[in-house]
Amino acid sequence: MNRARTTSTRLRWICAFGLAISLYSLYVKLKLGKDENYKPICDVADYVSCSLVFKSNYGDNFGFNTKLFYEQIPKNLNQPNGAIGCVFYLLYFLSSFFEHRWLCVAQLIICSFTLILCFYLGFLLVFVFYNCCVVCVTIYIIQTWLFLEVFRRYKRLYMNK
Repeated sequence: MNRARTTSTRLRWICAFGLAISLYSLYVKLKLGKDENYKPICDVADYVSCSLVFKSNYGDNFGFNTKLFYEQIPKNLNQPNGAIGCVFYLLYFLSSFFEHRWLCVAQLIICSFTLILCFYLGFLLVFVFYNCCVVCVTIYIIQTWLFLEVFRRYKRLYMNK
């Protein structure tokens, strides 16, 4: 198997893992919205709880729905982080089938931005919630892995020539 196929395959697997975790996150968020007593499997202890994070203002639009705007944004634009993650990983998965320079650069830029977003959310997790969210930390790891793979792909395609 050549390096191009290996890199693309790894990229697709990373996206599949990210999509699976995002779907679980979305499921938990929707279930918590319907049933206040629902206790997801990711709630291990008082200080290791995903429901605390998902129920907060930061569980939708990464908390930007009230922090950047003085008014609440319209309900149809206020999406759970899991739904945004599902779209993100699905688009990355589909784009992994193409090896255009502009697409690779766009993937690298977007992936860099989302890595910064992970640092922001990780900061909130530790210093605002004083909590550890297993689902969140798993997404941060997957996102870091995705960034490294996209950077590796970019180097293989465009920096080694």
